[in-house]
Amino acid sequence: MAEILSVPTDEIALLPAVSAGVAALAASLRPSDEVVIPADEFNSLLLPFLVAERYRGVRVRRVPFEGLADSVTEETTVVATSHVRSNGGAVQDLDAVSEAAKAHGALLAVDATHSAGIVPLEIQRRGLDVVYLAAYKHLLCPRGVAFMRLAREHLHRLQPYAASWRSTASPYASYYGGSLDDLASGAAQFDLSLAWHAWVGARESLRFLLSVAEEERRSWSVGLASRLAEHLDIPPTGSSVLGIPVEGEDREVRDLLQSAGVVASMPLGQVRVSFHVYNQPADVDTVASVLRDHVVR
Repeated sequence: MAEILSVPTDEIALLPAVSAGVAALAASLRPSDEVVIPADEFNSLLLPFLVAERYRGVRVRRVPFEGLADSVTEETTVVATSHVRSNGGAVQDLDAVSEAAKAHGALLAVDATHSAGIVPLEIQRRGLDVVYLAAYKHLLCPRGVAFMRLAREHLHRLQPYAASWRSTASPYASYYGGSLDDLASGAAQFDLSLAWHAWVGARESLRFLLSVAEEERRSWSVGLASRLAEHLDIPPTGSSVLGIPVEGEDREVRDLLQSAGVVASMPLGQVRVSFHVYNQPADVDTVASVLRDHVVR
């Protein structure tokens, strides 16, 4: 995972879900902190901060996705956003958001679930502080595999409230009577006990992805989504995710897709499709043929 993200290995924590990593950040906030986050952000990134708002007095300010960078102020201490939105595929302007966060001394937390491995994150150049990703999407891993990248210089800002035997420097050496001095020195102190079989599969999936050049993964997956957008005469997103506005009953459209062998989700009157490295141009043609007469342009 460190190789895919181009970061040091000791900045990677192993988690079962994104929300576990977000919770570590949310639980470390104080009443004087302000979190700025898109209004309709995915709940695994949003809800831990709302818990901190209710029970710790943290201020959570929800703003438009497109206006996130302009919404950061001197009161802001954490900026949180998805890189690629799961509800439609729009790409956040991380350069602008990172610049705004740095200008006000805010920590930037990014959910890269729908971009990691496909759309370049450029973590080091952009100075992304915390990156979360569920790996069962474009990283092709089994469910139950997620990662958190935490920059070394921000290790002190998060407290490992979920520390366990797995969070120590030598997790298989001793299980009893420990102390906080036993915790791992890097991001591994945020590791959680893992469901073993999923991680055996994850290792093979990540090895496979690394055998394909990063630019090839991006151009192929994003190219398929853009090709579908062209077929349906709607704007491309610049990511591998495409939200297609459709008319008619959800059940009707869902049945049409299923009869063609297409699996897609339908949030908020859209058909959301996501293309991966294993998809083919024929898949694009299939989706286009089913939806062409149902698209709201």
